[in-house]
This record gives sequence, C-alpha cells and structure tokens, in this order.
Amino acid sequence: MEVFTEAWASACCEALNRGGAYGVAAAEWEEGACVLSMSADPAHGILEDRAVLVDAHRGHCRGARVASEADIESATFVFRADAATWKRLLSGDVEPVAAVMQGKLRLTKGSLMTLAKYARAATAMVAAAGEVGGTFPASTAGVASSADDEAAAGS
Repeated sequence: MEVFTEAWASACCEALNRGGAYGVAAAEWEEGACVLSMSADPAHGILEDRAVLVDAHRGHCRGARVASEADIESATFVFRADAATWKRLLSGDVEPVAAVMQGKLRLTKGSLMTLAKYARAATAMVAAAGEVGGTFPASTAGVASSADDEAAAGS
C-alpha cells in the first residue's frame, strides 16, 4: 500500500489505537487534529501534494483519512515535508523533533510551544505510522527498507 493514501491513513489510525507508546504519550492530547503533508516530488514518484488528516484525542485516533483542503484549513497543526524526509521519518532514521529543528519537517500551522509538550507523542505517532509500512510510488521496497535503498544509492 502506498503512503499517504486512504488505506494507509486507516492502517495508521488502527496502529495508533493498538495502545503502546502513543496511547501513553498522547494521553493528555486535546489540541485537535493534525495534518501530515507531503510535497510533490516527481523524483520519488509523488506527482502532486499528498496530505493525511489524523483526528487524535487523548491517546486515541478517532479517524484518519486523506485530507481535503478544508481539513488542512481547519486542522490545529499541519506538518509538511518532502518525500525523502517522510521516508526517513517513517523508517526511523530521523526523529520528528530533530527533523523540525533541522528545518526538514516544517510546522506550517500551529504552535511550536504547544507541540513541544507532546514531543514524545509525535515520535510515537510517527513510529506507529512507520510500523504500518507502505511504499513510495517510485520505490518497490517498503518504508522499512528505505535505509537499505539509500545505502545502495550511495547516500
């Protein structure tokens, strides 16, 4: 299944609801929905922007789907990165907080100060999405093997 699609969003929601680290880290989260946005990147097979809305509340995912423009406008937080960065995030090669600090993952909407209290929850959310796996259109390998792909490419 491709990342940032309807099936992938649904699988991510199920992974978040399995409990574990995310449920504990996000137990106090009442800040609203988040949108994860991936910018178009033809080199990675992403021909147009993709975005997924995650409606999370108190450590549970109430729903996730491909985000509409209205979802992006109404979301409390919007995170945006290119396909290469999402690939690294989902494979666990980089932590979300580190990616934000490096400017690779941008918070385009929402308060960084509010979000800072939930850094563990953000890390656990991305880890759950990484466990779901998924492929990028230009890739025949799953997200879990993206580090191998990058090593083979000499990066």
